[in-house]
Amino acid sequence: EFRSKARGDGLYKRIIGLPEHITSDIGSIGDFAASAEIAFGTILQRTYAVLGARMHYGHPDIMNKLFMMQQGGVSKATKTLNLSEDIFAGMDFTLRGQGRTIHHCEYFLLAKGRDLGFNTVLGFFSKLSSGTGEQVITRQAFRLGQTLHLPEALTFYYAHVGYYFTQFLVSVSLPLLVYLWLLVLFSDCEGSFDAFLNCVDTGSPRATSAEIMARLLGVWFSWLLVLFLLATSLPLVVELWMERSFVTACAR
Repeated sequence: EFRSKARGDGLYKRIIGLPEHITSDIGSIGDFAASAEIAFGTILQRTYAVLGARMHYGHPDIMNKLFMMQQGGVSKATKTLNLSEDIFAGMDFTLRGQGRTIHHCEYFLLAKGRDLGFNTVLGFFSKLSSGTGEQVITRQAFRLGQTLHLPEALTFYYAHVGYYFTQFLVSVSLPLLVYLWLLVLFSDCEGSFDAFLNCVDTGSPRATSAEIMARLLGVWFSWLLVLFLLATSLPLVVELWMERSFVTACAR
């Protein structure tokens, strides 16, 4: 694969990415975490490679050892700044330019069983999010933001810090939405507070704040919730559909 020049880019293929399946049988939490790892190691890696923003994530990638030694190795030494050490191999590789791309091939499929209990999943995702936060302040991320084209830069953003930033916004928006709902409900005009709130009774039937907020949430946020659930589960469904069948994907 590294020596082939049939595709015209044999001299620049130094990292060959391979798909990986993660399995776990520790309850529903392990199943959900393993499903997320399957989607990330297969269809998402394939998409990132096409869009030009795939890096190295510790998955079973094949590398040119001599080339990796010349660029400083695979990992970095600083345990705080380079917490997600594997990705810096792909970042340094991409920064060298000269048409180098990371290919994702499908002729090998590797599987790995992992202990995905609740504490393990929590610690694993805490490491990933912390490593992504430290990755943003590195010189590699700064230089990639200056050299990558817009589609590649947007893909690199979404695949790394953009995902966790979106999760942060989702986590913050839910308490704010509930707080806004309660604020509107508590400020409603009631019979015992007409004088205090200076509410004018026009004599016509008026909907309460609870009814207005219920209609607002039902019309605006119901389809957003469905869209959010579909968007998060769509990569796994499509991957299982391609590998097995549509019935297996829907049952999973």
